[in-house]
Amino acid sequence: MMRRTVQLTIGLAALVVGGCVAQVASLSWFSSELRHNDVERRDLEAALVPLPPAPTPQLTDRIGYHSGFSASSNTVEWVEVDLRREEPLDAVVLVPAASDSGRAIVPGYGFPARFRVEISESADQAGRTVIAGDTPTDFANPGTLPVYLPCAGKRARFVRITATRLYQDGGRALFALGEIIVLQGKRNIAAGLGRSDFTSSRTMGALPVWGLSNLVDGHSVLGPPQGSRPSPTLGYSSQPVVLEREPHPSPRWVQVDLGEVMPVNEVRLFPAYPPEFSHRPGYGWPPGLTVQLANDLSFRNAVELSGLEGGNGAEPRAPVGPGENAISFVARDETARYVRVSAPQLFNANGRYLFALSEMQVWSGDTNVALGKEVSAFDSIEGNGWSRAALVDGFTSRANILDLGDWLLGLSHRREIMQRIAQIDTRSSDIRSRFIMISWWILAAAIVAVVLALLGANLRHRRDRRLEMDALRQRISQDLHDDIGSSLGCIVLISEEALALTRDEAMQQELAEIRDTARQTLDTMRDLVRLAQSGKYGQGDLIEHLRDIIDRILRNIPHELHEPAAAAFNRMRMDQRRDLVLMLKESLHNLVRHSQATHADITLAQGDETLILTVRDNGRGFDPSALKGGGMGLVNLQRRAAKHGGIVSVDSAPQHGTSITISLPHHA
Repeated sequence: MMRRTVQLTIGLAALVVGGCVAQVASLSWFSSELRHNDVERRDLEAALVPLPPAPTPQLTDRIGYHSGFSASSNTVEWVEVDLRREEPLDAVVLVPAASDSGRAIVPGYGFPARFRVEISESADQAGRTVIAGDTPTDFANPGTLPVYLPCAGKRARFVRITATRLYQDGGRALFALGEIIVLQGKRNIAAGLGRSDFTSSRTMGALPVWGLSNLVDGHSVLGPPQGSRPSPTLGYSSQPVVLEREPHPSPRWVQVDLGEVMPVNEVRLFPAYPPEFSHRPGYGWPPGLTVQLANDLSFRNAVELSGLEGGNGAEPRAPVGPGENAISFVARDETARYVRVSAPQLFNANGRYLFALSEMQVWSGDTNVALGKEVSAFDSIEGNGWSRAALVDGFTSRANILDLGDWLLGLSHRREIMQRIAQIDTRSSDIRSRFIMISWWILAAAIVAVVLALLGANLRHRRDRRLEMDALRQRISQDLHDDIGSSLGCIVLISEEALALTRDEAMQQELAEIRDTARQTLDTMRDLVRLAQSGKYGQGDLIEHLRDIIDRILRNIPHELHEPAAAAFNRMRMDQRRDLVLMLKESLHNLVRHSQATHADITLAQGDETLILTVRDNGRGFDPSALKGGGMGLVNLQRRAAKHGGIVSVDSAPQHGTSITISLPHHA
């Protein structure tokens, strides 16, 4: 009953606290800091809604710039870009690298824990303006989102990024970036620069994956600047070519008529990405292409813009598909009416060769002057989402195209807000964890208190029951002593008086037997009453009791009691005491009746784990093996001893006395 009550109480307490723990998420009433965190988190989540969505991370075979490895993260590494001429700058944007092998996404790979960004008009150290300085704590790794650093229109030619605490990759430290974007209005004026426009503390040459000109090649983890409005078109695609019919296909081209001659600063090309080729971004992008500007349709005096595969100091390299990334071709101080993109070699689309783009932008200052203009081509597919007009409709194959500067600023704000939300979640989680810990401590304390209370109640109940049993035992003992004891005493007196009056020998014998039986019964009753007296139990009474029994039964035989283990015998349980007394009386009665002894020794000793009672006499002895069935008295002794895990042994021989040894476990 006690165990069931404790289990029920613990179960109910656990259920109550478990319910509290399950409601930890709604503990705003419990902590003012948690309430503040919840409000701030809701505000931040609301601020995320108008921001551009985080793009799916892109991977190409060109990742970015990678310094050499260092043993210490405190090594200083730097990279500097020369814009070739002094320009007003609106922002410098750092795009993280996303991999160390090109085979898997490792967000923010190599991004420094601490850094500073400086701009200047000259390459020397004088006159540098810091637009982002070292922080006293480590900069939170941006993952796959950009870091937007405004320049407020300051004029500069050089941009330097210095890593003062490197990224730690196991036991190695390094500095890596995926892309450097220098914004002027809506354009990236760093696009189109080459290897000769960069200097660095050191670089790991592992082309095409890592290289200095990768910092401005358009290949980044971000992909194209697109929104969430689904595109109604796929873009432009030439007619597919089957090599069996046209073994040496002519270069395919597509061009935009701007309507009039105007300054052209940049041509930005967006790869196609149709749904049926969702496993292969960069659909239709040829192994090599050229971008030309011309004032007339003859293209006799066309200007070819530099591309990714060399020129202007870029590292010579094999063509690499850009994935979904928009690729820029920069013009400086050029004018044109017509912009043509040609593919000398075609893209292999499962054995059919073609050239495709999702969008072409032509920037004149901050305006995309190609939007909605007339498009002509060598040939084209017109249908199923493909058309010449779709090349300048403002959509990629997936979604609407956003303003580059606003998109990068929005993604940088998203990163800052997400990092802030993560900090709030960590702080709130710590508060909830503390609450859970406190709840479990309260539960443990409640369980301990309940268990102690129940144990106390149980102990009081057991004490009360023991007192009741002691009182009952006392009453029974008193009744036995006063009633039955008096009656037995009267029987003894009457028997003795009758014995004195009669002369009949047969009657005298019967009266003597009645008297002796009454005396023996009276002695036995007194022994039982004495054992039952709780007032004497456990107070050294057993040895005195045993001495009284020995003296009474052996009153006509000289005897000695040896008690070196008296204290251990006095610690025996009540049931052991009772059986020990009965076994001692059985042994002594046998000694008196059968031994004809003139002396007896009784010893109370203690072994390693036993209490030993030995009764030894110098009587006539006997042959134990001659006892039929072992003898009823010996059988009774063995039965009582076995009940407590003890044993009885008899050592005797004719004319050599008898020794009875009773061994009982003293901790049983």
